[in-house]
Amino acid sequence: MMRARHRELFFLCIVICAISFSYGFMDWVGYWQSFHGHPEAWYLYLHGGIDAPLQYRIGIWLVVAWAHTRLHLSIWLALTLIDVVSIGLALWCLVSVLRTNVTYLGYSASGRMLSMVGLFFGVEYYLAWGHWFQYPGTMPSCLFVCLSVLLVSGKVIQNRYLTSLCLVGASCIQGLVRADIAVVLHAGFFLAAFTPLTTNIPFGRKWQAVTSALAALSAGLVQLYLMEVRFPGARYGSAGVFRFSTNLLPANWMTAALALLPFWTILYLTVRRKYCPDSVTAMLLLSSCLYFALWGMVGRLQEVRIFLPFGMALLPSTCLALSGMLPEVLSGPADCD
Repeated sequence: MMRARHRELFFLCIVICAISFSYGFMDWVGYWQSFHGHPEAWYLYLHGGIDAPLQYRIGIWLVVAWAHTRLHLSIWLALTLIDVVSIGLALWCLVSVLRTNVTYLGYSASGRMLSMVGLFFGVEYYLAWGHWFQYPGTMPSCLFVCLSVLLVSGKVIQNRYLTSLCLVGASCIQGLVRADIAVVLHAGFFLAAFTPLTTNIPFGRKWQAVTSALAALSAGLVQLYLMEVRFPGARYGSAGVFRFSTNLLPANWMTAALALLPFWTILYLTVRRKYCPDSVTAMLLLSSCLYFALWGMVGRLQEVRIFLPFGMALLPSTCLALSGMLPEVLSGPADCD
């Protein structure tokens, strides 16, 4: 038994390292070309000179500036390392969410293996879109959402006080990277705590609602500080804030339709009651739908990397839902009665 577990962990390490470093290699080439000849490119991000909302996303550039001045790392290398570490940790979070799921534990060995393979396949599918309109905050944002889901599940830290502290602290940090993700994620968690979608939230409805309210508020306050205090002169470019009319163009919505195929799958199976999501998945689905609506209003649907944090975090449930459609030899009944 111990040998089998060690072999499984060794296999997971190999796969996660392969995925992380392969993505990092593309970063290494892409960032080298983008920032070659501009060793002080991060200065504008930290001191002003960039159009909103990019001006408010300084978290990654604070790390890059520190690595550049203290460790003498080039910008492209620092950005690459951030992506590699973020992807690696996010994958471990996804694997932990999958392996501790009650449905996964009820599967046969073949069903569990199929779910795990499907998880990595889905990750690779999403990452294939990650370098299109790439921005430094995408992979750290994926880590934030995946880590938040793992913490909310109560499988890693069972002390609710410590879990809440970690969730609020992570949201504060995310406020420096992409505050909208933290605010919408926890807004969805907050709303889900008061709906029939969630029947057994690990830390209880009231506790989750208060924690999510504090987490969303903290990220929002960080965003407000950046807008009103640190960069009061930042303005949006000529395209403006709202992009809804632009997103009606076929090139935009068709790109989102193709790139987010795993998301449409889990959404379809849930709506058609072919899959019964647990409370954490239901919370994440609600947050994802809210964020998709926000993305469709103020973002470009063609930039699918914007939605990757939510799409990747839903992959464990997507794989379980698909495995549940197979015969009884692999899993139990899939219908939601």
